[in-house]
Amino acid sequence: MGEHMLALAGALKDQCQLSFICPPTAAGQSFIDRAVAAGLEVFAWELADGARRRLLAWLGARSVDVFHIHAGIAWEATAAAGIAREAGIPVVLRTEHLPYQVWSARQADRHRRMLHHLDRIICVSQASRASFLHHGLPSGVDISVVRNGIPALPPAREREAFRAELGLGPGTLAVLTVARFTEQKDHATLVSAMPAIVGRFPDIRFLWVGTGPLKPKLQVMLDQAGMTPYVVWLGRRTDVPDLLRACDLFVLPSRYEGLPLVAIEAMASGLPVVGTRVSGTAEVVNHGETGLLVPSGDAQGLAGAVCELLSNPALAARLVELGRAAAAGPFSATRMAAETLTVYRDLLRRSETGDQTVARRKAS
Repeated sequence: MGEHMLALAGALKDQCQLSFICPPTAAGQSFIDRAVAAGLEVFAWELADGARRRLLAWLGARSVDVFHIHAGIAWEATAAAGIAREAGIPVVLRTEHLPYQVWSARQADRHRRMLHHLDRIICVSQASRASFLHHGLPSGVDISVVRNGIPALPPAREREAFRAELGLGPGTLAVLTVARFTEQKDHATLVSAMPAIVGRFPDIRFLWVGTGPLKPKLQVMLDQAGMTPYVVWLGRRTDVPDLLRACDLFVLPSRYEGLPLVAIEAMASGLPVVGTRVSGTAEVVNHGETGLLVPSGDAQGLAGAVCELLSNPALAARLVELGRAAAAGPFSATRMAAETLTVYRDLLRRSETGDQTVARRKAS
């Protein structure tokens, strides 16, 4: 989500005066630092006692036209919309980065009550939009789709030298996965697929970028499967584009997605992609055209797709060519920013003419 926000800000900053608000958590601080380096005004919003008062004061000292909230899960960050509306901001909208995800009636109620503060919901994929509508949002809530996009990737480090730094030999195949260690990302299915892949390609390494609560459980699974020597744990990284270019294949075994930025980055880097046929990923990867998709949770199918691309350079090259073209056009940050700016202007026009959106009338 932070990557999305920085990409959007970078593509909009010549057309809008932007401020970047983010909690200074361990993960958030890195995005704050990058926003500062990009020349954005930054507010490190502490979420401890007094958070509402601090944000109100910060907003009150500025003339803000649009307050754009980004949320990973439906029930997260629900207070921010009300604070922005209390501060008198004309347009308040929110991007949902995942399909509708709530696990209790309380969370559902919190999300529903937030809706009357919003002028628009943006979803990052058609599948995500459908999930919000399916779960009974008020019929008047206005939901747009603006698919994720990425900026041009930075210059690459020299591939072979970087591979040597990672401990990869000249003939070692490297399979990269960038994802938090959570149930959603389903590394467990990849672990189950590994023995079949290693049986075909003994000189292979699986590079895992990320952090998360399931790391200890995954380590136990690797030990039990005898796959520990084949996995390189890389933790949180800021050089993912270089890692993509250093590897031979990208794998994302998720159970569900919003619209995975890293899959787009992999295509832009010229890396073949294997993913699962789930919401979001299936809108990035066209099976047989820009990558291969298998059913979620299908370890045998995942192993088969990985082996197919590693053993068929001609197929991999064809997928890479079409994937690069998609990343440069339909999934570019320029396109994403233009569509987002159109939403801003439309909502500002309605606000200025007194035509409040149907979403606010119906959900209040």
